[in-house]
Amino acid sequence: MICASCGTPLTSTDMLVGKNKLADGGYLCIGCFNKAVSINPNLINTLDQFYFAEITGIFLKHKIEESQHPGTSQYLGENTYEYNAPTRLDQIKDQIVALNARLSVLANEEVNALDTVLDQDEKLLAIAECIYLQNKREGIVFATPRRVVFIDKKILGGVVRNEFPLHEIISIEHNESLLYSILKINIKGASAEFKLHNKTDGRGFCNVANGNIQYPERSQNQQPERIQAFHQSIPNLAEENVFNTGKESSEAVFEQLEKLGRLKENGILTEEEFAEQKKKLLDKL
Repeated sequence: MICASCGTPLTSTDMLVGKNKLADGGYLCIGCFNKAVSINPNLINTLDQFYFAEITGIFLKHKIEESQHPGTSQYLGENTYEYNAPTRLDQIKDQIVALNARLSVLANEEVNALDTVLDQDEKLLAIAECIYLQNKREGIVFATPRRVVFIDKKILGGVVRNEFPLHEIISIEHNESLLYSILKINIKGASAEFKLHNKTDGRGFCNVANGNIQYPERSQNQQPERIQAFHQSIPNLAEENVFNTGKESSEAVFEQLEKLGRLKENGILTEEEFAEQKKKLLDKL
């Protein structure tokens, strides 16, 4: 099991803290737990009521305040912290917190890859944890003033990404059910569907499509009917056919099985949950 904040493996000493569990099932190591409590002492008894994204927001807010007021006190316990200017990834995580996104610890790897996917001046307008129904991959989907993108961090390195430029999108639909919702991206002659884990997350995407956010005119520079993979060169980037509706390849299934195995080893999945998800993946072969 790893720390939800810094990603370091948790030791038996970390687990003895007893109060370092988050609302979404993740844990903080002793260093991150002490850091959180030093910022907000009330967290020592209420940490289990906070999600990972909320704790990240607390850390970022404190980091920004420290950079703006370098003369203020800092935590100086067993572990010391130096607060430099926020990194690009810090800024992105701050945007996620501002959107009130409820991302679980399972999306940490995809979130940490966003600084290699987003342009320097590109801002998040909506984000959600999801399953891309065309290829059954689990990852995150997000919208910016330029595009809607799905990414999945591969276990062996690299990022699988499918992109939908906003000027090619005709409409975005969002249908809520009792436990989840379906986000549908409609392009001329085709569509892509995502099953969102949190049923209300699709509303932000619909706001983007309905013109509540300004973006370039769709009428300019008409693009081909079929969505093309993003061509900018990014290290370890894997591109996929956006509209692949066949069964998953054995390689994709084995990658998901490896991911499940790692989640079980880290204590995130129980034996029963692992067996259930493993069966579903094997059925796709």
